[in-house]
Amino acid sequence: MTTFYSIIYANIRPSLDERVSIALLLRDDNRLIFHYAPEKLDALRALLPAEAYSLARTLVKNLDEYIGNPEPVNKYFNYKVSIEPFERRFLEKSYVSYLATYSNNLLTFSEPKAIDLPVTDDAFIRLFQKYIHQDWEIARKHASNSNVTERVRRDLYPKVKGRVNLDATITAQVVPGLIAPTKVNIAGRNEVGMIGQIIDFEKKRYSLEADINRIVALARAFEANDETNGKYFLIGKEPGLDFPFQREIWQNVRQQPTFEFVPENETERIDEYIAEHKVQPLIPEDAIEAEG
Repeated sequence: MTTFYSIIYANIRPSLDERVSIALLLRDDNRLIFHYAPEKLDALRALLPAEAYSLARTLVKNLDEYIGNPEPVNKYFNYKVSIEPFERRFLEKSYVSYLATYSNNLLTFSEPKAIDLPVTDDAFIRLFQKYIHQDWEIARKHASNSNVTERVRRDLYPKVKGRVNLDATITAQVVPGLIAPTKVNIAGRNEVGMIGQIIDFEKKRYSLEADINRIVALARAFEANDETNGKYFLIGKEPGLDFPFQREIWQNVRQQPTFEFVPENETERIDEYIAEHKVQPLIPEDAIEAEG
C-alpha cells in the first residue's frame, strides 16, 4: 500500500473557497499519524461564529481521539496507532477520498496524495511544516513552560480569583494524611477537592514523573479522607513528536480517569467547572503558606 497524506481544512467562507489548513494525516501499511496545530485551531475563534468554532473544535478533537493517539512500540521511538475498526478505515485511500468528496461544510479532507516516503516522524514534521504550520514544531520545542504559566495566570486567574486559592501550598493541616506540602496553581472544594496544576510535559522524564506523582499523592490523600470523586485538572501543552518518553506519560495522563488534561488555550473549561459546581477556596486565607 502506498504512503499518502491528506490535509484537513476548516472552511471559513465556503462560497469563496476561503479555508485554513489545521491538521495533517499521514499513513502507510503499518502506521498512521494525525496531528493538528493548536495555535491555528485557537485562531479560528476569531474567524468563525461561536457555534461554528465550538463544533469545529469538537470535530478536530474527536478525530484526534479516534486516530491521533499513538501507542509506543517501545520506550524509545516508533509510535504506531492501534488499528481498531474505525481507525482502520483511515488506512484506505478510498475512504479518505470519500471524506474529501462528502465531508461536511465545516471541515474538509483534501484528496489523498501519494508520496514515495515511509511514514516517519521526520517525514511527518516536514509535511506538517510545509502544509499546516511552518514554525509550529520548532516553536513548541523551544517554548518554555513559563509561557504556559503566564497565559494561565493572564487568562484564567482573573476569572476565578476569590473563588479558589491561587498559587498555594496544601499541607496535612488542610488534607490530613498528606505526606509532604504540595504547591498547586489552583485549589478549591465543593463537596470534593478540586485542583488545577500546570505541568510542563516536555521536562526531563524524571522531573515530569515527580510532578505527576506529587499530584497523584495529593489525590490519594483526598481519597483517604473519603473525597473519592475529586477533580484534578492538569494544564499544559501536548509534547512534540521528538519527546517519546514524555508523550508516553502524557498519553497515560489522558487515559487516567483521575485526571483531566486541559490544553493551555482551553482553560475556560476550568472556569466553567468552578462556576457550575460553586467551588470555594480549599484553604482558609490565614492557613495559606507563603511560597518559599
